[in-house]
Amino acid sequence: MGTPMVERLHAAGTAVTLYARRPEVRDEFVAKGVTTVDTPAAMAAGADVVLACLYSDEQLEALASGPDGLLAAMEPGAVLASHGTGSPALAVRLAEEAESRGVRFVDAPISGSNDDIAAGHLTVMMGGAPADTDRVRSVVGAYADAVFATGAVGSALAVKLINNTLFAANTQLVAEAERIGRSLGADPVALSDIVQRSSGASYVMGLLARFGSTQAFADLAGHYLLKDLGVVNGVADEMGIDLGLLGRVANADSVDFHVDRA
Repeated sequence: MGTPMVERLHAAGTAVTLYARRPEVRDEFVAKGVTTVDTPAAMAAGADVVLACLYSDEQLEALASGPDGLLAAMEPGAVLASHGTGSPALAVRLAEEAESRGVRFVDAPISGSNDDIAAGHLTVMMGGAPADTDRVRSVVGAYADAVFATGAVGSALAVKLINNTLFAANTQLVAEAERIGRSLGADPVALSDIVQRSSGASYVMGLLARFGSTQAFADLAGHYLLKDLGVVNGVADEMGIDLGLLGRVANADSVDFHVDRA
């Protein structure tokens, strides 16, 4: 998802310095006129706002924290914003480390697809001090048209995790609707088209028409949902929160998120 973000930032005239782990990605952007560097520290040095778009908490912590991390390389007063989905507790720890180094941290998880980014229609949630979120907003506006400040650091991730739990639960429910519809002789695409114009409409029901089945969608993106559900369940256990009916439905097995990636 970082590729269309950089393309939109560059097209908007933002001064962008890019670090990507794969040299071929850096070469691709050099050809487009984007400044690239070979290390995360070189990317962070001198930047006013640093954006990290990573898959997991482990990747974020490894890149951002410690004596060789982004926070250590950033200039005083600069802001690190993380677009990844993960634990609010890690966001708070990184914010504390950032403050000890004279820099700032914002958790800025996103909702949308590569196509949404390319069209400038991404949703971004931001947790942090108002002055910090305002600075991040001025940058991410190049690819997001729905930007929400949610409160203190960690609050945006809490909202994103609830959203993704609802997404997983809706996927399970649509899979059940699809199963029942098939057993009654209803074509799943026709079912989706009609429900999308009726009171049972949902984003996931639209995916049923697009992919032909909920399992086909899960085969493509189930590993992301499964990863996020793992974070949700872990945070709930850590904080003693009962996910109740939402958790039971999201963790059901109407559709299989366990995709064999071999």
